[in-house]
Amino acid sequence: MDTSGAGSPSRASQQSSEPPVQTAAGVTPSPADTGAEAPAHNAATELTLLEAAPGVAVLLAETVPDGWEIEPFNLGERANTEITNAVSNAAGALNLVAQGAQGLVSAQGLVRLAPETLHNLRTMNTIVKDGYNLGVLTQGGKFAAQVRWVPATGVQAATVAASAGPAFALMAISAQLTSLSKRVDQNLELTRDVLQSLLQDHWNALSGMYDAVVGAIDEARTIGAVTSRVFEPIAHLEADLRAEYKHFDRRLQSHLKALGGTAVERRDYLRDHAQEVAADVQGLVMSANAHYGYQLLRAAEIAADSERSEQDEQLMRYRAERIPAERAETIARIAQVLGQLDAYCHLAELLDGRGVDLGRAGARIGDLAGQVSGRVPALRRARRGASAEQVVAAMTQYVAALCVGAYEVPAPLEPSLEVVEDDDAAAHVLDILRWVLPNGGPLLVLAEFGRAWAGDNNLKGGYLGVTPTRFFLTSRSTLTKDGLIDDDFPLADVRYVRFRQGEEGARIDVITKDENLAVDFADWAASGEQGERLRRVADVLMTAANLPAEERRSDPLLEAAAALP
Repeated sequence: MDTSGAGSPSRASQQSSEPPVQTAAGVTPSPADTGAEAPAHNAATELTLLEAAPGVAVLLAETVPDGWEIEPFNLGERANTEITNAVSNAAGALNLVAQGAQGLVSAQGLVRLAPETLHNLRTMNTIVKDGYNLGVLTQGGKFAAQVRWVPATGVQAATVAASAGPAFALMAISAQLTSLSKRVDQNLELTRDVLQSLLQDHWNALSGMYDAVVGAIDEARTIGAVTSRVFEPIAHLEADLRAEYKHFDRRLQSHLKALGGTAVERRDYLRDHAQEVAADVQGLVMSANAHYGYQLLRAAEIAADSERSEQDEQLMRYRAERIPAERAETIARIAQVLGQLDAYCHLAELLDGRGVDLGRAGARIGDLAGQVSGRVPALRRARRGASAEQVVAAMTQYVAALCVGAYEVPAPLEPSLEVVEDDDAAAHVLDILRWVLPNGGPLLVLAEFGRAWAGDNNLKGGYLGVTPTRFFLTSRSTLTKDGLIDDDFPLADVRYVRFRQGEEGARIDVITKDENLAVDFADWAASGEQGERLRRVADVLMTAANLPAEERRSDPLLEAAAALP
């Protein structure tokens, strides 16, 4: 279940200096964030959410809260009982539930968490106590429950896994199947035109197998288990599914290699291959989902076997660990390529005289972005004839929904220190830099210069920028026309910085390991309040100045002279 359906939107305050946080799921930071104990006496119920798969958690509680729709484990009677008993007992023994509640609390089933909820659970400023994070669930302005959030990567979750034994593998398989079954069918329409138009042969083979796997998942959810009669009709597909997956994965690896060059090479490659990249990304998402679903169904069939052996349980545990690891690696590669494609399409909208066309498939994908069953809120309907930016945005949002956190859109840049003459022009530059700077890192400083010299480059009119690890110099034309930065340098290479005030402006000299850089600023930037900020720009760069031990020198001639009386 997506907890966004659990009653009305809920709110609770973070620290007193921050505004209230509103989430789709109503799981918010505890008012005790300031350091006091969480007000358990105000909570009608105490809940524990144990993360079992991306976007899916096991609810540990005495009863299911009103309005919560809990999904069963769907692995058959024996497996479901094993999960409930083992996880409940382990949670009670390890104090994952409130004191005094042991023996009363049990694993109620699976809860689907909205992406917004997951983001808040992972980033909110909560109390961490005994390995879990405290928060509160609020409803109608009143405390409804105190929530203990146990992330899958935490020590407590690992301890539960060890204590629960084979049952934890069962729980993981159930959670993964629940996570996939809510999303797997959403990509079919989204991918149709882009694959049909470019990769007809693969579409014909893949779509049939895809339908078969999705159908088996639907049957399993309907009857509450993966029986042999559910799995047998698709059992023969494993080799063909892996072949399709490997085909698209190889193509994606080829794109990643091509995108590993310089910024100019990446731009040129995407200019010539954007549609091909989009098709291959969608093909890999579709084939990976089908292959992943098949592997989960196979593991779930073992789990549903009431007479499974010790060897069967070993195989089941192996698959429970390997399947999500393989999937995470695949999604990470997809997200890496999509990040490049997303940046390229945004830049095409922002740069002077640029544009990108993903072909006729673009309109189809954009139009269908909000129609794929509506169960991923991030995918919204785009108008027919959608832009390339809308097309790729639909793809990135879909992948982010498949694996929460796999892809995050770079945040808007908000430099702490700016020296600019035209705020509107600077805002446009920041919009471009948002998609140009690698890894979506923050921009600390942006200063507008009149002229700069960096090696053989004579830059007229541009910007000096500083990130936490690098600084750059670029002309305005290079940035706004080509989406490129002329020169950038590691802050670790800064050796000395000099600020000089002149009659008609100011200059900042930056001596790096290999370059002598000079940056001239106009009079408007060198006087008054702007001038004070410009001096601070030099201070920021000088803060990074260093002389590594390997570059230091010690000559006996000077040492001997220094020793003379």
